[in-house]
Amino acid sequence: MLEAILDGVAGTLLFIMMMVTTVDVVGRYFFHSPLHGAYEGNELLLGVLVFTALPRVTWHGTHLTVSMVDGLLSARARCFKQGLLDWVSGGILAVLAWQLYLHASGMAEFGDRSNALDLPLAPLAWLIAALTALAALAALLRPFFFRLADAETQKGA
Repeated sequence: MLEAILDGVAGTLLFIMMMVTTVDVVGRYFFHSPLHGAYEGNELLLGVLVFTALPRVTWHGTHLTVSMVDGLLSARARCFKQGLLDWVSGGILAVLAWQLYLHASGMAEFGDRSNALDLPLAPLAWLIAALTALAALAALLRPFFFRLADAETQKGA
């Protein structure tokens, strides 16, 4: 269910970005009147879009990876290595989420706002921090849900 929500939000954000860009380009080239704040709006939406996809990508382990030593390891060692990497990634993401939360709190304290649209930035930063925390949780839980299935798949291979 959470995946469906994240997918829906990501798709909606992407559609909004597409429409903002289309309206901006049509307004700029046909009516000599670009959409006010289109560039800044797309910047903000892109930031939220990336972090909306992060928990799902983390949970499924579909990040870009380079497997330099996997061919040298047994199936059991590969499972151990992946579990260890998931936990390290989860720890790093948790620290990043905490730092993002602190940064968002500072933005709220100082009343930071976007330049063109004059939108408050703290709510977006808090959302990004929460999505990063969700990705950290996904990385930390991933070894418990995927290692056994991966080991069984590799045993048959």
